[in-house]
Amino acid sequence: MDGFYRGIETSLIALSLLLGLGAFVLSERAPPRPAVTQLAVTLPMLSVTATP
Repeated sequence: MDGFYRGIETSLIALSLLLGLGAFVLSERAPPRPAVTQLAVTLPMLSVTATP
């Protein structure tokens, strides 16, 4: 039974590694995004503003 769970754990680790690598490769080949000059988020009890 221990080997079964170890196999599942190993396969999940390998799957997460492959998904992360795939996301990294796809993000490198994507066209550049336009620059955001200002981002503001307002929630009922929280206000966050970010500028470059």
